[in-house]
Amino acid sequence: MHSDARLLNPFEIIVGTYEQYLLGYKVHNVINEYKIEKSFATHSHVASIRAVASSKYYLASAGADEAVCLYDMRYRRESGKLIHHKDTINCIAFTPEGSHLFTCSDDGSITAIHCGNWQLERVWPTAHKGSAVNTLAIHPTGKLALSTGKDGVLRTWNLIKGRPAYATNLVPKLKSSAKWITIIKWSPNGEKYLIAVNASIYIYSVELAGIDKEFTFDSKVICVEFLNDDLIAVGFENGDIKFCDLRTSLHTMNTKAHGVRVKCIAHMNDLLVSASSSGEIKLWRYNKHSLNMLQTVNCGARITCLSVAQACKDLVQKEEDKSVEEKEVKTERFRLKQEVIIENEEDLEVANIRNPKEKKHKKKRTVEDAEDNVQHSKKKILKVKEAVVSKKRDRSSQMEDVGKPKKKKLLKTKEINPSNKKRKENSASQITSPVKKIKKSNKIEEPPFPRKKHKVKLSMTDEDAPPRKLKKKANAGKRVVLKKKKKIIG
Repeated sequence: MHSDARLLNPFEIIVGTYEQYLLGYKVHNVINEYKIEKSFATHSHVASIRAVASSKYYLASAGADEAVCLYDMRYRRESGKLIHHKDTINCIAFTPEGSHLFTCSDDGSITAIHCGNWQLERVWPTAHKGSAVNTLAIHPTGKLALSTGKDGVLRTWNLIKGRPAYATNLVPKLKSSAKWITIIKWSPNGEKYLIAVNASIYIYSVELAGIDKEFTFDSKVICVEFLNDDLIAVGFENGDIKFCDLRTSLHTMNTKAHGVRVKCIAHMNDLLVSASSSGEIKLWRYNKHSLNMLQTVNCGARITCLSVAQACKDLVQKEEDKSVEEKEVKTERFRLKQEVIIENEEDLEVANIRNPKEKKHKKKRTVEDAEDNVQHSKKKILKVKEAVVSKKRDRSSQMEDVGKPKKKKLLKTKEINPSNKKRKENSASQITSPVKKIKKSNKIEEPPFPRKKHKVKLSMTDEDAPPRKLKKKANAGKRVVLKKKKKIIG
């Protein structure tokens, strides 16, 4: 099962060097034979690199130049720099979910940075009362963190609330060496953590809130790694690597791994990676009682830190492959077009040799045709412009014509000056009201109702209208007059 997983998911070893270089090596398994190939090398820092960390496709490195360099491993490029510290950065660590990056520095501050937009979310400027912060370790749940500094205090941080939870003074137990603690590690299940200093390792239990086990060695401890909840690998200054069982407190394995001190240790599945200060990187397969070397490589520089990351899909290579394929397709098409053109040119040359005069005429005709086309297009444009102008003129004239007769009618009404009032009323009724003309007759007409009291507009002649209707109208008129009189009397 492990071999299949390694075949599908190769990993990458990333090391930082004292010579300011960040180097990457890919580990491949081909038919149970491991190969280590150099994948990248960058020179982004201007001082020695002190810490490296990776999460998902993010990679971060920091060092004595007070800068954090960020990389996108999908595109193999640097995505930016963070310069928010004022002194050497000693440690950087991603949260387990990869949502935040924590950094600690000799300037006494601890910072929290949001991954993705890389905004500075929280700063504790005096995390250890202004003294330098040596190291930081985040709990597997991402809710707690431990830090040590030159004040000799082990501080526990509540990362949910963003404040210190409690502090433990290590000076009574470790004395002066409490100021130089650079190794803190959490167990995978988060129930234990260890502190290493000089030639001793102290195992703390979260339940007991104190030291559960203690290991002492003959050589100085340089690096420690939890292989599982009850097994740790320890690298020493003399080049040895030892395995310790936390249940029995026994050393289960001891081997001479490097000629000089073992600077870093990391593991992936059942593989262990170790690096020495001489630049030597070794790949091992391990179990509880043995350590077998699989492959080795020398980077040629002094290694200061190490990290192991899952290999990301290299999107740059895919894009390059696509571009190469597209270029090949384009070149093939272009070559085909060139061949066709060459054949046509040969035909033209043969034709020119036979009839050289025709070539000149053709050229002249093409020039003349082009000039004619230009003139023709210009004429078309002028015609269109003229048509637009004429349409505008017609519209304006129509608007003027519509407005003129109204003015004339008003003038006519002003010119009419009849002498009698009756003529004025008759002329106004002729202009305004569409009343039919009354036919003349020899019969005596009854006088109309007085216009001052009640106006009646007749729409038919007296001859056409029946006598009953006329009587009714007259009676109606009388009734109206009586009502008015009553109102006046009252």
